[in-house]
Amino acid sequence: MSLQSHYIYPVVTERAEDGGLGLYFPDFEGTAILAPDVTAAIKQAREVLVVRLLELEAQGIAVPPPSAPDQIELLDPSDRIIFVEVYMPPYRDEAAHKSVTKNCTLPKWLRDAGDQAGLNYSLILQNGLKDALGIKRDV
Repeated sequence: MSLQSHYIYPVVTERAEDGGLGLYFPDFEGTAILAPDVTAAIKQAREVLVVRLLELEAQGIAVPPPSAPDQIELLDPSDRIIFVEVYMPPYRDEAAHKSVTKNCTLPKWLRDAGDQAGLNYSLILQNGLKDALGIKRDV
């Protein structure tokens, strides 16, 4: 599966009863967005799109092609289609460098000695793994 740098997807906007906006991506299930105004709506839509694309990429699932506007059924005459664009490399970099939790088992006496010395276990484990893998730089 090849990864694209840019994605542009249609988003349906609907006027909400409270005067705000409701949005959804017709190409992705479960992407309902409620926002107080158009600026917040577009920001939230971009965030939802990035998260959904990263999920699909992580699962190895093909990203669906964007629907053509004439293929999207609008349910109300006031509904509109707008487009949201995302540039993925910065988001992928951020996701790759996100810290994750990994439990480690060690003897109690060693943990106690490390605690007493004020050691940073995460840093020691990271450095040890980099050494074991032959990684010479901060990734």
